[in-house]
Amino acid sequence: MSTLNGILIEPGKDPVICKFSADINQTVEEIATILDGNFASSRLFNVGNGISLHIFVNDLAVPLGLTANRRFPEPDQHEIIFGNAIFLALDDETGGEHGAIDIPEDICQLFIENLNQHLERCNGDEKPDPSAEIYTENAGTPEEHSFKWQEVERPENIQKIIGNGRVKIVDNGTCNIIEIKGRYFKQVTVEKKKGLPQ
Repeated sequence: MSTLNGILIEPGKDPVICKFSADINQTVEEIATILDGNFASSRLFNVGNGISLHIFVNDLAVPLGLTANRRFPEPDQHEIIFGNAIFLALDDETGGEHGAIDIPEDICQLFIENLNQHLERCNGDEKPDPSAEIYTENAGTPEEHSFKWQEVERPENIQKIIGNGRVKIVDNGTCNIIEIKGRYFKQVTVEKKKGLPQ
């Protein structure tokens, strides 16, 4: 089976070339395993010919308390990558993991040099900025909703666990709690701060 090259940075370690299956379903599973859960990706920069380098991280790294890895360069130096990070080249037209394409090893080495130069290594004891704890759904719409995940004790009235992935929904009548590897997190609404009077 064919493979794709990507780049992996683990906390406290140098970036390395990491091989992924070219099969989309297998790739998603491999990414989830390396990142230890659900993940999200963001476009870092365009590398030309309709291809961009994307970063994949565990989207619940902050509530899970994953170790600080790297810090973004100015003006975003307050933003920290927590836990493992994967860098993949994606076809901008296809998008998502579906557009993952192979990065030749010599190009991977160039990317690794740039990542080392521009992403400062963290000590590992850095804490997230409070804003990193806040998640927003339906941004810019009337249904916009901001919340954070707060760790809670195991609910007593679990009716069933929904889902087969690494993050499962706990049906306790309200379905506002998730279970991750035996830990439970409740969605707590964060009210928008009102602006100063004009």
